[in-house]
Amino acid sequence: MRLQSISHTAPSAPKRRRRQPKDSLEITLTPRRGFAIALLILGIPTLSLGGICFSLLQNNLHLSQKNNELENIATEVKAEVDSLGQEIDSLRERAGVPKTAQTAAQTAAQTKRAQSSRDLRFSFKGGPAESADALVLLKDAKQQMPELNKALDSAVKPALEDALAAEAAYPAGQPVVGSAEVSSEFGIRSNPFGGSGFEVHKGLDFVGEQGDIIAAAGDGVVTLAGQNGGYGIAVTLDHGNGYETLYGHMSKLRVQAGDRVKSGQIIGYIGSTGRSSGPHLHFSLYKGDIAIDPRTVLKLPETAKRSVKPDQ
Repeated sequence: MRLQSISHTAPSAPKRRRRQPKDSLEITLTPRRGFAIALLILGIPTLSLGGICFSLLQNNLHLSQKNNELENIATEVKAEVDSLGQEIDSLRERAGVPKTAQTAAQTAAQTKRAQSSRDLRFSFKGGPAESADALVLLKDAKQQMPELNKALDSAVKPALEDALAAEAAYPAGQPVVGSAEVSSEFGIRSNPFGGSGFEVHKGLDFVGEQGDIIAAAGDGVVTLAGQNGGYGIAVTLDHGNGYETLYGHMSKLRVQAGDRVKSGQIIGYIGSTGRSSGPHLHFSLYKGDIAIDPRTVLKLPETAKRSVKPDQ
């Protein structure tokens, strides 16, 4: 029996493959490609700068719109304040408040506002400032308001209230309701009861029917309500400022002495009491106890033409 020798040989190590060197990347830079790359490199900051400029432009436009809006508001406010000042001057004139009492204060205030405006303009520095004029206008309007309010409260309002009260008391209202027709004028007239004589008629006679309404010609106080000689049942009103009115030949009274009445208020009704030739209203107007022609004061319609009818 043969023994066979078995030789053990170590396994050979695997062979490593050699890495083949990769091909190197080559870029060929032509003039056209270089120009494109340069534009790309320069374009990035250019786009960023353009975006910033566009944003600034938008902000400037927005600020400009705001400034224009502020300018318009300031102009409107100043115009309203100036208009208010003119209205106050008109009210002052109507109330009888002399402008000379306000001239010194107004001049000083205007000088102060002008100086303040100059100081404000001189304090600005830098470039364009469109809102400066608006600020000046608003500040000027703000300074005017206390002066206007003071003028209203201290002088104009009280005087105007007195003037309005005097106007309400001024006996200019129509003393009869409805259409006013005059049958006898103020002054010399023939005797309404016949004859050849003449007499002085101290008032106007208004045509009316028995029981027609008689109204106060203005605000006043009743100083007499009752019999008054040839005027029969009569009412006299004191309107202040020396004015007094008399309403004669009434059929019935609606007021009594001491009552305060308003212009247009019913004070009685037409009748024919006293020295009268028929139902009518005798209306007299006195200024300082002297009878004056009521037509110089009364606001009568065109229908109240001068009488062409026989006197009553």
